[in-house]
This record gives sequence, C-alpha cells and structure tokens, in this order.
Amino acid sequence: MKKLLITYLIIPGIMFAIFFGFYVGAVKEMEAKEVARKEAKAKLDAEEAARKAEIDRKATEDAERRQREREEADAAKEAKKEADYQAVMTQLRSEAADYNAQADKLAKEVGELEIAISQTRSNKEKLNRETFDLAKEVEKAKIDRRTAEIEIQRMVEIAARKMSDSSVAIPPPPPPPTK
Repeated sequence: MKKLLITYLIIPGIMFAIFFGFYVGAVKEMEAKEVARKEAKAKLDAEEAARKAEIDRKATEDAERRQREREEADAAKEAKKEADYQAVMTQLRSEAADYNAQADKLAKEVGELEIAISQTRSNKEKLNRETFDLAKEVEKAKIDRRTAEIEIQRMVEIAARKMSDSSVAIPPPPPPPTK
C-alpha cells in the first residue's frame, strides 16, 4: 500500500503541485503578457487615433482650403461673367443707339426722297399733261390743215366745174389741117 500510496497519490500530488506552480506562473506570465499586449494595443490605438485625428484635421484643412479656392474661383468667374455681361450690354446699348441714330437719319432721308419722288411725279404728270396738250394741238393743227386742204380741193373743183360749164372756158376748135 505504501507503494500504491506513493505511486497513485504522492507522486501525482507532487507532480500536480509542480504543474500547479508552473500553471500559476504561466497564468501570471500570460496575464502580464496580456496586460502588456493590451497596453501596447491601447498605445498603438491611441497613436493610430492621434494619427487619424491629425490626418482628419489635415484633410479638413485641405478641404476647407480647396473649398475657399473653389469659392474664390467661382467668385472670380462670376465677377468676370458679370463684367463680360456688362461689357456686352454696354456694347449692345451703344450699337442700339448707333442703329437708332442711323434709322432716324435714314427715315429723314426717306422723307426727303418721298418728297422728291412726289415732286418728280407731279412734274412728270405736268409734263405728261403738257405733252398730251401739245400732241392734241398738233393733231388739231393736222386736222385743220387737212380740212383746209380738202376745202381748197373742193373750191378748186367747184371753180373748175364752173369754168368748164361756162362758154369762156371752152376752147375753140382746132384749125383744120392744111395740106
């Protein structure tokens, strides 16, 4: 029994105690490593968070800077666009004023030309009337001349008939021929 006691109880108990000692030491060492690992992880997390915060801060500053630049560029574009618009509007106004002045000048010229045309038409009408009157007078003179010629011919025929009917106008017979 002694042998049983030593073999089954004491040696396993001693081994259990040695094992338990190693186990407790290993557990403490594992806990220490875990604490060190957690502290290192916390330190790395804190550094990572600080680095991310720095990156976020830089990104925010960069985004704000870009936004300001974009706003300035947009404002410059808008100002240029407004200046161009004003320049175009000023040019259009001046061109409109020039066109209005030219239109007024041309309207005045049109009025003068219409007056000249109406005077020319009245002069043409007057000349046409005078031409017609002169042509009428010429035709009347031709008719009068023709009438006078016909009257003269009629008078000559009447005189010739009267003369041929009168004895004075009959010539004597021709003398007989002599041989």
